Amino acid sequence: MLIEVLTFIGIIVLISVLLSEVSDKFGIPMLLIFIVFGIVIGSSNLMRYFEDFELANKVCLIALIFVMFYGGFGTSWRAAKPVAVKALILASFGVLFTALITGIFVHLALGFPLIESLLLGSVIGSTDAASVFSILRRRKLSLRDNTDSLLEMESGSNDPFSYILTIVCLSLMRGGIKVESALLMLFLQVFVGAAIGGAISYIVVVLLRRNIFFKGGGNEVFTIAIALLGYAVAEMLRGNGYLSVYIIGIVLGNQELQYKRDLVSFFDGVNMLAQILIFFVLGLLSQPANILKVFPVALLIMIFMTFVSRPVSIFGLMAFMRDTSLPQKLVISWAGIRGAASIVFAIVAVSSVQLHFDLFHIVFTVVLLSLAFQGGFMPMVAIKTKMYDPEGDVMKTFTDYEEERNVHFVITEIYPGHPWIKQSLQNIFLPKDIRVVIVERDDKQFIPEGKTIFEEGDRLILSALHFDDSMDNFTLSERTITTGDRFEDRFIKDLKLHTNERIILIERDGRVIIPSGDVKIKKDDLIVINWLRE
Repeated sequence: MLIEVLTFIGIIVLISVLLSEVSDKFGIPMLLIFIVFGIVIGSSNLMRYFEDFELANKVCLIALIFVMFYGGFGTSWRAAKPVAVKALILASFGVLFTALITGIFVHLALGFPLIESLLLGSVIGSTDAASVFSILRRRKLSLRDNTDSLLEMESGSNDPFSYILTIVCLSLMRGGIKVESALLMLFLQVFVGAAIGGAISYIVVVLLRRNIFFKGGGNEVFTIAIALLGYAVAEMLRGNGYLSVYIIGIVLGNQELQYKRDLVSFFDGVNMLAQILIFFVLGLLSQPANILKVFPVALLIMIFMTFVSRPVSIFGLMAFMRDTSLPQKLVISWAGIRGAASIVFAIVAVSSVQLHFDLFHIVFTVVLLSLAFQGGFMPMVAIKTKMYDPEGDVMKTFTDYEEERNVHFVITEIYPGHPWIKQSLQNIFLPKDIRVVIVERDDKQFIPEGKTIFEEGDRLILSALHFDDSMDNFTLSERTITTGDRFEDRFIKDLKLHTNERIILIERDGRVIIPSGDVKIKKDDLIVINWLRE
């Protein structure tokens, strides 16, 4: 029996991984493909009528811990910082208003009990980070005005708020709790969850600054333990575990780590496995007959959320924000794609209380429709609203992105006393893999020839082969200097660095500085560190 089960699991995971390549090729949200695959298997003779909501609830909640952690771990705070306040407002109050407006609509239009309608709105109030990430990153859909960073941070951080509202509604439905107690619960969920996440992050950062690391996979195991501990401690103290895990992920993902790239690769795989598990289990629980039964109701709710509740919430909140435009609001409103977390929260609700309607299949069908409709047309909406930035790089929002091209470009300047002054291009020495491709002089650019003479003040753009560190024994990492950092206001020559650690570049106020021992590191400097692998 065990061999058959393991064989079945292996085949399912293998097919799911192959299906993710279909998602990449055709731009279909990965969640939609996995869920449909789960529906096909669930409705077949292999696993017909799988209805163990309790087991599915436990499996999905654990898997969701790693999805939340990876969402934070992969977020570049440097890219997200300019829009962090906006994103958090949309992630919290945006979910609240969307849930309230949707719940009231369901109560008035469909006649569902008010508290159950609000529960439905809370369950489906958040947007799906996995689908938003997939559409933006896999389609290289860079958006203007930092909108891609805003969407990624909002979608990555709003699930905990949806879960909090779900828990509050369930407590009210069970009775024995007053409205003021529910508000206190809401406050504790946010405050305790954030406090635990911050406290654990602080402790881990202190350890990291002592250059504590492990060998032989110990770093990966250590990080898994931190994520699980962050969730469990927050939940035990009546806080929101997912919010705690998300905060820990953001903090750790933006630290200088000698083994950072290894962790990213490891958790990329863990995240994919967790998503496969969640999506497949959710597909198993669904029944095609019930989906068809609730389809009209789900379609009505999806249309209302797409064109009314989400836009009203976004436009209302962003009306008070500076530097926002109508096209940006339209794109953010359209990007309210529902996903796996909503279905997981629906399982929590179904496992906790008796309802007058089929909450699970309604939410499940809304998610399918949202993924197909909003997810499918997301690129077109970005282009039609002229928010698509063809020269942008959406991958800047990821903490360990290495650009996928074979050539890199470097800018250098001919400073006073430079040995190339009055020298022709054909007479200077350049390594064979480096070329001077553009010269900028007096605000004009031109392509140099062999006889081009360099002058003081020229800016040169050099091309070089892309560096692939998989064949070498060192790693590059970035770090932004913040207040209290051990490097702040210190000369490089006075730093106590690892014997295998070197600072090779500093970016300050848009300028690149090649560091020497007499260079003082300042707050907000971006430094690039070279780690020699042992």
